[in-house]
Amino acid sequence: MLRLLTAVTLFFLLLPALSTSARGSDGFSGRPGWGLRLNDDSTEAIVTQLRTDFRRCQGAPKVYRYDCYRRSYRTGAHALRGSREYAPIAQALALVEQRIGAAVEANLDPSQPNLRENIFVQHRAVKPDAVPAIKQATLAAMEEATTILLRTPDNEQKKHFQRVAAVIQSNKVLLRSALMRLPGPLRRLATLPAFAPLG
Repeated sequence: MLRLLTAVTLFFLLLPALSTSARGSDGFSGRPGWGLRLNDDSTEAIVTQLRTDFRRCQGAPKVYRYDCYRRSYRTGAHALRGSREYAPIAQALALVEQRIGAAVEANLDPSQPNLRENIFVQHRAVKPDAVPAIKQATLAAMEEATTILLRTPDNEQKKHFQRVAAVIQSNKVLLRSALMRLPGPLRRLATLPAFAPLG
């Protein structure tokens, strides 16, 4: 009986904290974008996050860069999770994150330590000789995500989807320009049509 009373007392003491932590800023448990409607401010926040993160990731050593890109797209997708109106954008960002993640996972370099960006964020290294193929997989994923977003027929959604597609395309251009700076043999390897895990 004492155990039951203790359990019930603890439940009611913790209930307010549990309720607060379960509710996101938009008022639903576990879904950051729950109830989020299409609006200019939210779209601009996602665009800014993707642009800023991508440029920051470019400053990381190449072997860590792609896990950083993956995290950027994951952050964007997670912020919109639960929103019906932003669902196609969240799915497009998740697609890029998953494709980069698969390429990174297939080519992790266990001999290298993780690169710690801050106390909460760290990036995994890939094998140096796998970088061109991972880059190609990333470009292909970005192209597919852009195509999905630009096919949206709904006029109300169109401008929001176009803005996100534009920043993905911009990131793709930056990545491709870096690709053009690779030595000739590596550039040819990176432009092969299919991604094959190396090592």
